[in-house]
Amino acid sequence: MSEQRNKQLLQLTLLLQLEHRARLAPAEELPYVLVNETADLLPYRQALLWRLDVEKLDAVSGVAILEKNSPYALWLNPVLQYFSHDERAASIADFNAHDFPLELAHDWAEWLPEHGLWVPLRAPSGTKYVLVLFREEPWKEGEIHLLGYLAEAYGHAIALTQAAQPPRSWRERFRSKRLQLIITTVIVAALCFPIRQSVLAEAEVIPFHANLIRAPLDGVVEKFFVQPNETVTVGQKLFELDTTQLRSRLSVAEETRDIAKTEYLQTTQQAMLDPTAKAKLAVLKSKWDQQIAEVDYVRSLLARCEVTANKAGVTVFDDPNDWLGKPVTQGEKILAVADPQSVELEIRLPMDDLIELAAGNEVLFFSNVTPHQPLSASLSYFSYRASPTPAQVMAYRLKAQFTNSTDLPRLGYRGVAKLYGTRQPFVLWLLRKPIRTVRLWLAS
Repeated sequence: MSEQRNKQLLQLTLLLQLEHRARLAPAEELPYVLVNETADLLPYRQALLWRLDVEKLDAVSGVAILEKNSPYALWLNPVLQYFSHDERAASIADFNAHDFPLELAHDWAEWLPEHGLWVPLRAPSGTKYVLVLFREEPWKEGEIHLLGYLAEAYGHAIALTQAAQPPRSWRERFRSKRLQLIITTVIVAALCFPIRQSVLAEAEVIPFHANLIRAPLDGVVEKFFVQPNETVTVGQKLFELDTTQLRSRLSVAEETRDIAKTEYLQTTQQAMLDPTAKAKLAVLKSKWDQQIAEVDYVRSLLARCEVTANKAGVTVFDDPNDWLGKPVTQGEKILAVADPQSVELEIRLPMDDLIELAAGNEVLFFSNVTPHQPLSASLSYFSYRASPTPAQVMAYRLKAQFTNSTDLPRLGYRGVAKLYGTRQPFVLWLLRKPIRTVRLWLAS
């Protein structure tokens, strides 16, 4: 009995300490306190601070700065938005994956523990924030009751921090008519000022007219004799396909050929004494010739399993270990041999960022290695339709030629390309996407 009483006294002490800590915490530090220090009172694995009025995450336990575009946040936002409109969201409620549609709960086990607890932080001005806790064990009634007291303290602490810094109205900031006139004039002039359209897109340095090395036949890559970005000469071995199956096939073909040869020679001797055996000679000779051709064909396949370079240059491909043991089909691209002094820039421009471009437009390439030294290029190619990128983004494929042939980047360098288009007023450039969205909405 005394042990239970001591535990209750300890929890009460921690509750008072957390209330005191929350009321004294600065506004910018308070979200961190709520999601991390609450663990001193009750055990949990993850804690989130959800803002109801704008439906967004304000803080996550264990993270100093919340990355709002992380896969975790992008998956969690629809889940919390869904439960915000649940009838149980007005009070403290426990929930799990079964309370959500299948499309939202499909990846629950990957991101969250099994049991969640929805704790609204009530304040005199209304409930704007919710503390959401997750852990593997079910929530007990006593713990939920204890969190009810803590939630009220947290709600008042948030209300105090917001009241301590009341927002200044625009009328207070711009009471001066002269200042209003100056600001209006500057804004109008800036909106009407013609600027050159520009857009940023991912770019990569690729070989210009590279010599593609393809699989000579169906098989499995057995061995690589070169490494990526290695200089090779004409006739140098590049890679080899597995010859085990072909060698077995050659052994069988040679044995079959020898058997056919023996049958033919034996029948030739019998034909001298038996006229009926002479009729079989043509068939046996044809069978022998067929097996000879089969042996020659398999030997030619074995010779083709060893692929050599027919052009000097630098090898362009990914890690050789990604290819070893991988089945390939005839004609499948394995690598390329490119001239390091003959490169161009490949740009992937998303459909949503498309601007008016034409051949010869200026392009600046900011390499990830030397972003402070942009390289100038000229647009030379624009694909007529968009295609999906590895990130599953529909984008146009563009190419640009570097204007300075003496200062070329290395093959494989990645970075950002800035493409310049025609000039137009700044307001049109600023509202380009909203206007397009409104036009699509009105047309539907």
